[in-house]
Amino acid sequence: MNDTTLSAIDSLIASFEKDTYTQKHVISLLNYLVELDEKEDKSAIIAITKVLSFCTKDFVRAPIVDTLKSIDASNAIKTSLLAVCWESGLDYTDYLEVFVDALINGNEAVAIEAYTMILEFTAKNSKFKQAIEEITNTDQTSYSPAHRILINDSLQHLINIYNLP
Repeated sequence: MNDTTLSAIDSLIASFEKDTYTQKHVISLLNYLVELDEKEDKSAIIAITKVLSFCTKDFVRAPIVDTLKSIDASNAIKTSLLAVCWESGLDYTDYLEVFVDALINGNEAVAIEAYTMILEFTAKNSKFKQAIEEITNTDQTSYSPAHRILINDSLQHLINIYNLP
């Protein structure tokens, strides 16, 4: 990493610390994050995702979701970004399909984080029925027992919410 890149990152982090960050800052940080090598840049990934977990402005959701959709399902960065979603406390209910996709298509680490997000949902919306159908139609024979538990608990949670008056 060269001095210019380090300086730019320091400026971005300073904007987050001062709560003066914008959507452009978040997008820049996410773009940088996905370019990191998850084996060589673990400390940078941890630092960036920690900063992002403190981002609680509504405009943060869309860039994070876009990034989640664009990266490999078994990627450690995806796992970290899913954790950012629930750590931030922002409402991601409108993006239920992203978490269901991560739950059924990711590895166990990704599934655990997606499961955590799904359990945060307490109010149904128009996407619940489709999510329930997608999980129900999942062939679970290739999943580990732990992964199947996450999938089935998520399904039960969504069904319970869907059936609320």
